[in-house]
Amino acid sequence: MSAGHASQIEILLGLVALLFFVIFGAIILSVVKKSRAENKQLEEAQPELTHEPKMEMPTMAAEEPVLAHIDSTGHVVSDMEAVDLAAALRKTEENLFGRIRSLFKSDANKQHLDDIEEILYTSDLGPATVQRLMGALQEKLSRKERADYDTVRDALKEEIKNIFAGSHSSAPTAGILSKINFAESGPTVLMIVGVNGAGKTTSIGKISAQLAAEGKKVLVAAGDTFRAAAGGQLKVWTDRAQVEIFSPEGVTDPSAVAFDAVAKGKAQNYDVVIVDTAGRLHTQANLMEEIKKMKRVMTKVIPEAPHETLIVLDANSGQNALMQAKEFHSTLELTGAVLTKMDGTAKGGVAVGLAQELQIPIKLIGVGERIQDLRTFSAQEFVDSLFQAHI
Repeated sequence: MSAGHASQIEILLGLVALLFFVIFGAIILSVVKKSRAENKQLEEAQPELTHEPKMEMPTMAAEEPVLAHIDSTGHVVSDMEAVDLAAALRKTEENLFGRIRSLFKSDANKQHLDDIEEILYTSDLGPATVQRLMGALQEKLSRKERADYDTVRDALKEEIKNIFAGSHSSAPTAGILSKINFAESGPTVLMIVGVNGAGKTTSIGKISAQLAAEGKKVLVAAGDTFRAAAGGQLKVWTDRAQVEIFSPEGVTDPSAVAFDAVAKGKAQNYDVVIVDTAGRLHTQANLMEEIKKMKRVMTKVIPEAPHETLIVLDANSGQNALMQAKEFHSTLELTGAVLTKMDGTAKGGVAVGLAQELQIPIKLIGVGERIQDLRTFSAQEFVDSLFQAHI
Protein backbone atom coordinates (compact mmCIF):
# COMPACT_ATOMS: atom_id res chain seq x y z
CA MET A 1 0.00 0.00 0.00
CA SER A 2 1.37 3.33 -0.99
CA ALA A 3 1.85 6.16 1.41
CA GLY A 4 -0.95 8.09 -0.31
CA HIS A 5 -3.45 5.26 0.14
CA ALA A 6 -2.51 4.89 3.82
CA SER A 7 -3.08 8.58 4.36
CA GLN A 8 -6.52 8.41 2.70
CA ILE A 9 -7.54 5.43 4.88
CA GLU A 10 -6.48 7.29 8.04
CA ILE A 11 -8.53 10.31 6.98
CA LEU A 12 -11.55 8.08 6.24
CA LEU A 13 -11.28 6.31 9.61
CA GLY A 14 -11.00 9.69 11.30
CA LEU A 15 -14.17 10.90 9.60
CA VAL A 16 -16.02 7.69 10.55
CA ALA A 17 -14.87 8.08 14.15
CA LEU A 18 -15.97 11.71 14.17
CA LEU A 19 -19.36 10.74 12.70
CA PHE A 20 -19.88 8.06 15.38
CA PHE A 21 -18.88 10.58 18.08
CA VAL A 22 -21.35 13.16 16.79
CA ILE A 23 -24.18 10.57 16.58
CA PHE A 24 -23.40 9.12 20.01
CA GLY A 25 -23.13 12.62 21.51
CA ALA A 26 -26.49 13.59 20.02
CA ILE A 27 -28.09 10.48 21.48
CA ILE A 28 -26.65 11.17 24.95
CA LEU A 29 -27.73 14.84 24.79
CA SER A 30 -31.25 13.79 23.80
CA VAL A 31 -31.47 11.33 26.70
CA VAL A 32 -30.22 13.96 29.19
CA LYS A 33 -32.73 16.57 27.95
CA LYS A 34 -35.58 14.07 28.16
CA SER A 35 -34.57 13.05 31.67
CA ARG A 36 -34.42 16.68 32.82
CA ALA A 37 -37.84 17.37 31.32
CA GLU A 38 -39.33 14.38 33.09
CA ASN A 39 -37.78 15.44 36.41
CA LYS A 40 -39.12 18.96 36.00
CA GLN A 41 -42.63 17.66 35.30
CA LEU A 42 -42.40 15.42 38.37
CA GLU A 43 -41.31 18.30 40.55
CA GLU A 44 -44.18 20.45 39.31
CA ALA A 45 -46.69 17.69 39.88
CA GLN A 46 -45.35 16.70 43.29
CA PRO A 47 -46.99 19.50 45.31
CA GLU A 48 -50.36 18.51 43.89
CA LEU A 49 -49.78 14.92 44.92
CA THR A 50 -48.64 15.64 48.46
CA HIS A 51 -50.43 18.88 49.28
CA GLU A 52 -53.27 18.41 51.75
CA PRO A 53 -56.53 20.22 51.07
CA LYS A 54 -56.58 23.64 52.62
CA MET A 55 -58.90 24.05 55.56
CA GLU A 56 -61.08 27.10 55.38
CA MET A 57 -59.56 29.62 57.72
CA PRO A 58 -61.56 31.79 60.06
CA THR A 59 -61.99 35.42 59.13
CA MET A 60 -58.90 36.61 61.00
CA ALA A 61 -56.17 38.59 59.33
CA ALA A 62 -52.65 37.22 59.60
CA GLU A 63 -51.67 40.07 61.87
CA GLU A 64 -54.39 39.14 64.36
CA PRO A 65 -54.21 38.82 67.30
CA VAL A 66 -52.68 42.26 67.86
CA LEU A 67 -54.69 43.37 70.84
CA ALA A 68 -52.76 46.50 71.84
CA HIS A 69 -50.62 49.26 70.41
CA ILE A 70 -48.18 51.85 71.71
CA ASP A 71 -49.49 55.40 71.62
CA SER A 72 -47.52 58.60 71.02
CA THR A 73 -46.59 58.82 74.72
CA GLY A 74 -45.05 55.35 74.73
CA HIS A 75 -47.84 53.75 76.73
CA VAL A 76 -49.41 50.41 75.80
CA VAL A 77 -53.06 50.99 74.87
CA SER A 78 -55.55 48.13 74.54
CA ASP A 79 -57.35 47.79 71.23
CA MET A 80 -60.02 45.56 72.74
CA GLU A 81 -62.61 48.34 72.89
CA ALA A 82 -61.70 49.97 69.58
CA VAL A 83 -65.05 49.23 67.92
CA ASP A 84 -67.56 52.06 67.66
CA LEU A 85 -70.46 50.32 69.36
CA ALA A 86 -73.03 52.89 68.26
CA ALA A 87 -72.07 52.23 64.63
CA ALA A 88 -72.14 48.47 65.18
CA LEU A 89 -75.65 48.65 66.64
CA ARG A 90 -77.03 51.02 64.01
CA LYS A 91 -79.39 48.44 62.49
CA THR A 92 -80.85 47.63 65.88
CA GLU A 93 -81.30 51.31 66.67
CA GLU A 94 -83.00 52.00 63.36
CA ASN A 95 -85.35 49.03 63.78
CA LEU A 96 -86.33 49.88 67.35
CA PHE A 97 -85.93 53.48 68.45
CA GLY A 98 -85.65 54.86 64.94
CA ARG A 99 -89.22 53.74 64.24
CA ILE A 100 -90.43 55.18 67.54
CA ARG A 101 -88.74 58.49 66.75
CA SER A 102 -90.48 58.57 63.37
CA LEU A 103 -93.89 58.33 65.06
CA PHE A 104 -93.37 61.58 66.93
CA LYS A 105 -91.94 63.33 63.88
CA SER A 106 -95.11 62.56 61.94
CA ASP A 107 -97.44 63.81 64.71
CA ALA A 108 -95.72 65.52 67.64
CA ASN A 109 -98.93 66.22 69.60
CA LYS A 110 -100.33 62.70 69.70
CA GLN A 111 -99.88 59.86 72.14
CA HIS A 112 -98.40 56.84 70.35
CA LEU A 113 -98.62 54.13 73.01
CA ASP A 114 -100.40 51.60 70.78
CA ASP A 115 -97.92 52.14 67.94
CA ILE A 116 -94.98 51.98 70.35
CA GLU A 117 -96.27 48.70 71.75
CA GLU A 118 -96.49 47.24 68.24
CA ILE A 119 -92.92 48.34 67.44
CA LEU A 120 -91.63 46.81 70.66
CA TYR A 121 -93.37 43.51 69.94
CA THR A 122 -91.75 43.32 66.50
CA SER A 123 -88.26 44.17 67.81
CA ASP A 124 -87.42 40.79 69.39
CA LEU A 125 -87.63 42.09 72.94
CA GLY A 126 -89.98 39.34 74.04
CA PRO A 127 -93.53 39.71 75.45
CA ALA A 128 -92.48 40.00 79.10
CA THR A 129 -90.07 42.82 78.26
CA VAL A 130 -92.65 44.66 76.17
CA GLN A 131 -95.20 44.50 78.98
CA ARG A 132 -92.67 45.86 81.44
CA LEU A 133 -91.67 48.75 79.18
CA MET A 134 -95.25 49.67 78.36
CA GLY A 135 -96.16 49.48 82.04
CA ALA A 136 -93.37 51.94 82.83
CA LEU A 137 -94.64 54.42 80.23
CA GLN A 138 -98.20 54.22 81.50
CA GLU A 139 -97.35 54.39 85.19
CA LYS A 140 -94.56 56.96 85.21
CA LEU A 141 -95.72 59.42 82.55
CA SER A 142 -98.70 61.73 82.46
CA ARG A 143 -100.91 61.97 79.38
CA LYS A 144 -99.07 65.10 78.31
CA GLU A 145 -95.65 63.52 78.81
CA ARG A 146 -96.63 60.50 76.69
CA ALA A 147 -96.95 62.84 73.72
CA ASP A 148 -93.39 64.14 74.11
CA TYR A 149 -90.70 62.10 72.36
CA ASP A 150 -87.82 63.11 74.64
CA THR A 151 -89.78 62.18 77.75
CA VAL A 152 -90.86 58.82 76.29
CA ARG A 153 -87.33 58.15 75.11
CA ASP A 154 -85.83 58.86 78.53
CA ALA A 155 -88.42 56.66 80.26
CA LEU A 156 -87.69 53.74 77.96
CA LYS A 157 -83.96 54.21 78.38
CA GLU A 158 -84.21 54.26 82.17
CA GLU A 159 -86.38 51.13 82.29
CA ILE A 160 -84.07 49.20 79.98
CA LYS A 161 -81.15 50.11 82.26
CA ASN A 162 -83.17 48.75 85.19
CA ILE A 163 -83.72 45.50 83.29
CA PHE A 164 -80.00 45.04 82.74
CA ALA A 165 -79.27 45.90 86.38
CA GLY A 166 -81.38 42.90 87.38
CA SER A 167 -79.24 40.59 85.25
CA HIS A 168 -75.94 41.89 86.66
CA SER A 169 -74.87 43.07 83.20
CA SER A 170 -74.78 46.74 84.04
CA ALA A 171 -71.37 47.30 85.59
CA PRO A 172 -68.81 48.77 83.17
CA THR A 173 -65.78 46.51 82.88
CA ALA A 174 -62.48 46.43 81.05
CA GLY A 175 -61.16 43.27 79.43
CA ILE A 176 -62.33 39.70 79.23
CA LEU A 177 -60.79 38.73 82.57
CA SER A 178 -63.36 40.87 84.37
CA LYS A 179 -66.20 38.79 82.92
CA ILE A 180 -64.98 35.38 84.06
CA ASN A 181 -65.61 33.82 87.45
CA PHE A 182 -62.10 32.49 88.08
CA ALA A 183 -61.45 29.59 90.41
CA GLU A 184 -59.66 30.35 93.67
CA SER A 185 -57.11 27.65 92.86
CA GLY A 186 -56.39 25.35 89.95
CA PRO A 187 -57.72 25.77 86.44
CA THR A 188 -60.89 27.69 85.70
CA VAL A 189 -63.20 25.59 83.53
CA LEU A 190 -65.43 27.22 80.92
CA MET A 191 -68.14 25.11 79.27
CA ILE A 192 -69.36 26.58 75.97
CA VAL A 193 -72.74 25.49 74.59
CA GLY A 194 -75.12 26.50 71.81
CA VAL A 195 -76.68 25.41 68.54
CA ASN A 196 -74.79 24.92 65.30
CA GLY A 197 -74.23 28.11 63.36
CA ALA A 198 -74.35 30.47 66.33
CA GLY A 199 -70.61 31.16 66.20
CA LYS A 200 -69.52 28.85 69.01
CA THR A 201 -66.21 27.72 67.50
CA THR A 202 -65.31 31.26 66.46
CA SER A 203 -66.13 32.58 69.93
CA ILE A 204 -63.98 29.92 71.59
CA GLY A 205 -61.06 30.89 69.34
CA LYS A 206 -61.42 34.58 70.14
CA ILE A 207 -61.83 33.98 73.88
CA SER A 208 -58.73 31.77 73.83
CA ALA A 209 -56.70 34.40 72.01
CA GLN A 210 -57.72 37.14 74.41
CA LEU A 211 -56.97 35.03 77.47
CA ALA A 212 -53.59 34.04 76.04
CA ALA A 213 -52.84 37.71 75.36
CA GLU A 214 -53.51 38.35 79.05
CA GLY A 215 -50.86 35.78 79.97
CA LYS A 216 -53.15 32.86 80.74
CA LYS A 217 -52.16 29.27 79.97
CA VAL A 218 -55.16 27.92 78.06
CA LEU A 219 -56.24 24.40 77.09
CA VAL A 220 -59.16 23.95 74.68
CA ALA A 221 -60.97 20.60 74.72
CA ALA A 222 -62.51 19.50 71.43
CA GLY A 223 -65.68 18.07 72.95
CA ASP A 224 -67.69 18.24 69.72
CA THR A 225 -67.11 14.65 68.63
CA PHE A 226 -70.21 14.48 66.44
CA ARG A 227 -69.05 16.63 63.53
CA ALA A 228 -66.05 15.26 61.68
CA ALA A 229 -64.78 18.73 60.80
CA ALA A 230 -65.35 20.26 64.23
CA GLY A 231 -61.97 19.31 65.68
CA GLY A 232 -60.13 20.58 62.61
CA GLN A 233 -61.95 23.90 62.66
CA LEU A 234 -61.20 24.35 66.33
CA LYS A 235 -57.53 23.51 65.77
CA VAL A 236 -57.25 26.30 63.20
CA TRP A 237 -58.41 28.77 65.83
CA THR A 238 -56.24 27.38 68.63
CA ASP A 239 -53.19 27.49 66.35
CA ARG A 240 -53.89 31.13 65.62
CA ALA A 241 -54.48 31.85 69.30
CA GLN A 242 -51.28 29.95 70.15
CA VAL A 243 -53.00 27.82 72.77
CA GLU A 244 -53.08 24.04 73.14
CA ILE A 245 -55.93 21.87 71.92
CA PHE A 246 -56.92 18.59 73.55
CA SER A 247 -58.35 16.33 70.85
CA PRO A 248 -57.49 12.65 71.51
CA GLU A 249 -57.68 10.40 68.47
CA GLY A 250 -60.29 7.68 68.45
CA VAL A 251 -62.27 9.10 71.38
CA THR A 252 -65.89 9.61 70.40
CA ASP A 253 -67.43 10.06 73.85
CA PRO A 254 -67.62 13.82 74.56
CA SER A 255 -67.86 13.19 78.30
CA ALA A 256 -64.55 11.30 78.18
CA VAL A 257 -62.94 14.23 76.37
CA ALA A 258 -64.28 16.67 78.96
CA PHE A 259 -63.12 14.52 81.89
CA ASP A 260 -59.61 13.95 80.51
CA ALA A 261 -59.19 17.60 79.52
CA VAL A 262 -60.10 18.88 82.98
CA ALA A 263 -57.81 16.26 84.53
CA LYS A 264 -54.95 17.36 82.26
CA GLY A 265 -55.62 21.01 83.03
CA LYS A 266 -55.41 20.29 86.74
CA ALA A 267 -52.32 18.08 86.52
CA GLN A 268 -50.36 20.42 84.25
CA ASN A 269 -51.26 23.71 85.94
CA TYR A 270 -53.32 25.32 83.20
CA ASP A 271 -55.03 28.57 84.10
CA VAL A 272 -58.11 27.99 81.94
CA VAL A 273 -59.71 24.93 80.36
CA ILE A 274 -62.34 25.70 77.71
CA VAL A 275 -64.61 22.76 76.89
CA ASP A 276 -66.31 22.85 73.52
CA THR A 277 -69.56 20.91 73.07
CA ALA A 278 -71.48 19.66 70.07
CA GLY A 279 -73.92 22.13 68.63
CA ARG A 280 -77.39 20.81 69.15
CA LEU A 281 -80.97 21.92 69.00
CA HIS A 282 -82.51 22.69 72.35
CA THR A 283 -85.41 20.40 71.39
CA GLN A 284 -83.25 17.26 71.13
CA ALA A 285 -83.81 15.70 74.56
CA ASN A 286 -81.29 12.86 74.18
CA LEU A 287 -78.50 15.23 73.21
CA MET A 288 -79.39 17.60 76.03
CA GLU A 289 -79.07 14.68 78.45
CA GLU A 290 -75.61 13.96 77.08
CA ILE A 291 -74.48 17.52 77.62
CA LYS A 292 -75.69 17.26 81.22
CA LYS A 293 -73.45 14.21 81.57
CA MET A 294 -70.49 16.20 80.26
CA LYS A 295 -71.07 18.74 82.99
CA ARG A 296 -71.39 16.07 85.68
CA VAL A 297 -68.15 14.26 84.85
CA MET A 298 -66.13 17.47 85.23
CA THR A 299 -67.12 17.66 88.89
CA LYS A 300 -65.38 14.33 89.50
CA VAL A 301 -62.08 16.10 88.80
CA ILE A 302 -62.90 19.58 90.12
CA PRO A 303 -66.07 19.71 92.26
CA GLU A 304 -66.81 23.34 91.30
CA ALA A 305 -66.36 22.75 87.55
CA PRO A 306 -67.46 24.18 85.27
CA HIS A 307 -66.98 27.59 86.81
CA GLU A 308 -68.74 29.20 83.85
CA THR A 309 -71.39 27.67 81.57
CA LEU A 310 -71.78 30.09 78.69
CA ILE A 311 -74.26 29.89 75.84
CA VAL A 312 -73.35 31.36 72.46
CA LEU A 313 -76.38 32.89 70.72
CA ASP A 314 -76.72 34.33 67.24
CA ALA A 315 -78.47 37.68 67.63
CA ASN A 316 -79.83 37.29 64.09
CA SER A 317 -82.11 34.49 65.30
CA GLY A 318 -84.10 36.91 67.45
CA GLN A 319 -86.76 35.25 69.59
CA ASN A 320 -85.44 31.82 68.68
CA ALA A 321 -82.23 32.75 70.51
CA LEU A 322 -84.29 33.53 73.58
CA MET A 323 -86.01 30.13 73.35
CA GLN A 324 -82.65 28.39 73.04
CA ALA A 325 -81.34 30.19 76.10
CA LYS A 326 -84.38 29.21 78.16
CA GLU A 327 -84.02 25.51 77.34
CA PHE A 328 -80.28 25.41 77.91
CA HIS A 329 -80.69 27.36 81.14
CA SER A 330 -83.25 24.92 82.52
CA THR A 331 -80.92 22.03 81.66
CA LEU A 332 -77.50 23.43 82.61
CA GLU A 333 -78.04 26.52 84.79
CA LEU A 334 -76.22 28.95 82.55
CA THR A 335 -73.95 31.54 84.13
CA GLY A 336 -73.88 33.87 81.16
CA ALA A 337 -74.42 34.47 77.47
CA VAL A 338 -72.30 35.45 74.48
CA LEU A 339 -74.27 37.30 71.79
CA THR A 340 -72.64 37.10 68.37
CA LYS A 341 -73.19 38.99 65.08
CA MET A 342 -74.66 42.03 66.83
CA ASP A 343 -73.23 44.31 64.15
CA GLY A 344 -75.12 42.69 61.31
CA THR A 345 -78.64 42.42 62.66
CA ALA A 346 -81.68 44.53 63.46
CA LYS A 347 -82.59 42.01 66.16
CA GLY A 348 -80.24 43.23 68.88
CA GLY A 349 -83.29 43.83 71.06
CA VAL A 350 -83.00 40.18 72.05
CA ALA A 351 -80.27 41.29 74.47
CA VAL A 352 -82.87 43.18 76.50
CA GLY A 353 -85.28 40.23 76.41
CA LEU A 354 -82.54 37.88 77.54
CA ALA A 355 -81.75 40.07 80.53
CA GLN A 356 -85.44 40.47 81.44
CA GLU A 357 -86.64 36.89 81.10
CA LEU A 358 -83.62 34.90 82.30
CA GLN A 359 -81.74 37.37 84.51
CA ILE A 360 -78.44 35.85 83.39
CA PRO A 361 -75.63 38.29 82.58
CA ILE A 362 -74.57 38.92 79.02
CA LYS A 363 -70.81 38.49 79.28
CA LEU A 364 -69.59 39.17 75.75
CA ILE A 365 -70.93 40.46 72.44
CA GLY A 366 -69.58 40.01 68.93
CA VAL A 367 -69.56 43.13 66.77
CA GLY A 368 -67.15 42.16 63.99
CA GLU A 369 -64.73 39.59 62.62
CA ARG A 370 -61.53 40.56 64.42
CA ILE A 371 -60.46 38.90 67.65
CA GLN A 372 -61.01 42.08 69.62
CA ASP A 373 -64.49 42.45 68.14
CA LEU A 374 -65.68 39.85 70.62
CA ARG A 375 -65.80 42.32 73.45
CA THR A 376 -67.03 42.61 77.00
CA PHE A 377 -70.64 43.70 77.41
CA SER A 378 -71.53 46.84 79.33
CA ALA A 379 -75.25 47.54 79.65
CA GLN A 380 -74.57 51.24 80.17
CA GLU A 381 -72.59 51.49 76.95
CA PHE A 382 -75.08 49.28 75.11
CA VAL A 383 -78.11 51.38 76.07
CA ASP A 384 -76.31 54.67 75.46
CA SER A 385 -75.27 53.46 72.02
CA LEU A 386 -78.81 52.49 71.11
CA PHE A 387 -80.28 55.79 72.16
CA GLN A 388 -77.47 58.04 70.87
CA ALA A 389 -77.28 56.65 67.34
CA HIS A 390 -78.85 59.00 64.76
CA ILE A 391 -80.25 61.28 67.46
